Amino acid sequence: MKTRLATPGPTEVPDEIRLAGARPIIHHRSPSMELLMERIARRLRPLFRTERDVFVSLTSGTGAMEAAVANLFGPEDHVLIVTNGYFGERFEQIAQAYGVKSLPIRSDWGTSVDIDAVRDAYAAHPDITGVLVVHSETSTGALNDVEAIGRLFAGTDVVVVVDAISSLITHRLEMDEWGLDVVLAASHKAFMMPPGLAFIAISEKAQKKSMRSPRPAYYWSFERLKKFHPLPPSSPAVSLLFSLDVALDHIEGEGLPRIQQRAADLAEATLAGLLALGFRPLVIHPHYRNNVVTSVLAPEGVDTNDLQSTLEDEWGVTVTGGQAHLKGSLLRVGHVGAADFLDVVSIMAAIELVLASDATSVSLGTGVAAYLKAVRQRETR
Repeated sequence: MKTRLATPGPTEVPDEIRLAGARPIIHHRSPSMELLMERIARRLRPLFRTERDVFVSLTSGTGAMEAAVANLFGPEDHVLIVTNGYFGERFEQIAQAYGVKSLPIRSDWGTSVDIDAVRDAYAAHPDITGVLVVHSETSTGALNDVEAIGRLFAGTDVVVVVDAISSLITHRLEMDEWGLDVVLAASHKAFMMPPGLAFIAISEKAQKKSMRSPRPAYYWSFERLKKFHPLPPSSPAVSLLFSLDVALDHIEGEGLPRIQQRAADLAEATLAGLLALGFRPLVIHPHYRNNVVTSVLAPEGVDTNDLQSTLEDEWGVTVTGGQAHLKGSLLRVGHVGAADFLDVVSIMAAIELVLASDATSVSLGTGVAAYLKAVRQRETR
């Protein structure tokens, strides 16, 4: 059975990118490696929209989140943490593990942080030294306004750390222009690669703060990343770096504007198809929906855990469900990375087939027709 992966990460890996990782290994301190890393470093900066160096680390997105906290904050720091989903809560848990004095700004899952709440929290706690925020919260499909947050703290000593693990490339993000200090990304989202690499861009303000930090760090050390750049400070995943080089070819070939427009069009069409099947959007306001994953609440009587299992067992389709209290009631269909309109129409057809076979009121063709209509409308604009 052919398999199809429609999750917010990991994502489908195009053959050319996947096979690049099968090349013969080179030594990580060789001239060939130095040339490879110089080429990669040069091409990462435009994706983050920064003039600063972007460092490559052998870790997951969570590892990059921990690296940011480990280098920048400790028990003496008060840090605002935006928590409106599973990964915002993960930021909070990491901060707590390092003894950071966390000041969470909580909002309901499926909503986005109110910038006025951030402003009020800063006014009430002028001694804060940092802000941790997830740009695209894939647990809910919500998008936080990191531009407003970055601009709010521009010109202050507050360091703004952004988890852009799923949003980078897919959404507009301007690190330098918006005043973002640390931006994190990972290989298994819009980079169209297997998991295993994280990318960390660090502003001058954040770099200086990390150098003043009394906390010990070795593997996570920003100072070591800078010292060895563009080479990794320790043995890297050479095969993944080969794949990254080819992935950057693909990204440059399509260009950020076209990638972002494709993502927006896919998100709109996917939601249209799922609404026609009786699902309801978790994120109510269209402006705050991300283009990485479409998150919808199931119709009455549909358990999304069962739906996921049937899709995978009978059709080879992998989607994701809800996390925490949304488990069993939320369906998340990813369309990030290499996904195109024909990829997603097959996912829509599989969902429709399962629902129609479960004696629901779904008629075959309903979701696919709505999806295709939305695609056609976008093409004619």
